[in-house]
Amino acid sequence: KIGALLALGFGEAGAKIIAQNMRGGDNAIVNAIVPGRNVRVIFGIANIRNFNDATEILQEQVMIFVNHIAGIVHGTVGEFFGAPNHSIGDAFLLTWPLAGVRPEKEAKLADMALVALCKLTAGIARSPALAEYRSHPKLAKRLPNYRVCLGLSLHTGWALEGAIGSEFKIDASYLSPNIAVAQRLENSSKHYGVLIVLSDTIYTM
Repeated sequence: KIGALLALGFGEAGAKIIAQNMRGGDNAIVNAIVPGRNVRVIFGIANIRNFNDATEILQEQVMIFVNHIAGIVHGTVGEFFGAPNHSIGDAFLLTWPLAGVRPEKEAKLADMALVALCKLTAGIARSPALAEYRSHPKLAKRLPNYRVCLGLSLHTGWALEGAIGSEFKIDASYLSPNIAVAQRLENSSKHYGVLIVLSDTIYTM
């Protein structure tokens, strides 16, 4: 159970942190101050549309709403060789690390990432649990013909992977301007009236 909890808490980006601290022998001190590493990553953003409205209306129940979506997002991304990293307010940061991937396999991984986003869109639309929110009286009143849906984007670039925090709290994540690029791409999907936007770095892989 401890191993499972570590995997849930730290995720793909935290594997190196766990390994370095496990090598510390009987020392009970957790060392969060470890160097990061420069890696290439395919970044995905999955943004819950109309999230502010849903939060105001659902109140405490919004956690159940988000976790229904998270279950679909995490399961689908994992199925297609990706790793959910963390939640960014109304969005999920998704990653497909390219470290150790042979150049000829990178295009295949980009294809897997795109297929994952397409399957995510279908999974959200077909979910019986999420379908119930279509008939929620307050949601229907504020947002006629309401449907749960995600805005999605993909972009690839460099990032620094490692521990962010202190001995009191550690987040295993990525630091990179490319995450902001992926977020801006997702935001542009609203302007273009589409659900998925890819950068040229993905298109040309």
